[in-house]
Amino acid sequence: MDGVINVVKPKGWTSFDVIAKLRKIYHQKKIGHGGTLDPMASGVLPVFLGRAARLIEYAPIHRKTYEAEFTMGIATDTEDMTGRILEKGPLPEDLSVFEKAAAALRGPIMQVPSAYSALKVHGKRAYKLAREGKKVDLPARPVTIYDLTIEDIEPPLIHMSVTCSAGTYIRALGRDLGKAAGCLLTMSALTRTEMGPFSLKDAWTLEDIEKDPEGAILRDLHPILSGLGQIDISEKEAADFLQGKRIHTGEKDVGSVAVFSGSRFLGIASIQRGIIHPKKVFS
Repeated sequence: MDGVINVVKPKGWTSFDVIAKLRKIYHQKKIGHGGTLDPMASGVLPVFLGRAARLIEYAPIHRKTYEAEFTMGIATDTEDMTGRILEKGPLPEDLSVFEKAAAALRGPIMQVPSAYSALKVHGKRAYKLAREGKKVDLPARPVTIYDLTIEDIEPPLIHMSVTCSAGTYIRALGRDLGKAAGCLLTMSALTRTEMGPFSLKDAWTLEDIEKDPEGAILRDLHPILSGLGQIDISEKEAADFLQGKRIHTGEKDVGSVAVFSGSRFLGIASIQRGIIHPKKVFS
């Protein structure tokens, strides 16, 4: 069973919980997902089954949109409301400070991830070290905030929408927004509404998926391949490609391209100096 399911991850579930559930429904071992969501978050979680799991790295899921809620005047060790309160502070009288702070965070920025993240530090997950009471120093890394809009402010809550690049931590973005505005902020709710070609309005709940053990709602591989260029080869060339042989072509050099023979998907290749080099073959 091969394909992609756009799943609504429920609040309170880990991303791995969703994978385990789908393994039981479809009796499928080869399953992967794109873009981990924290247990407290909900929303879009693309799940890749069978051969599709081999294509996750090529999926155009690097641009993401979230709806986030933050509570003012509180800072926790996890930077969300599941953590231990470290500090409390006043709320600003002039709420326009948040818009001014948001303006400074739009575009390419350097972000220090949350200490309670899944990033590895010397081979161990940062959140595990943090839970052990050890100091976690994570270097700032480049991310892009394509859009940051303050949707509503009803103290002590502030709601915002964020469209960002992969690797962005929304908890950390709220933390930095609060620092710039002079007000402590802690994330209290998060929903991912879009991830590349996958949208919340087109997603399936786990209850819906349980009614589909035959996989009728599985989408084909095209959403995964939409970020790649495509090349079409003849049936004879297809036979050689599936054997891992190199093929001459007049196409320009490219790092990764989806290879088809007519409507049949054959795999992923690179093109170097006029030669097609198979990278992943789908017989």
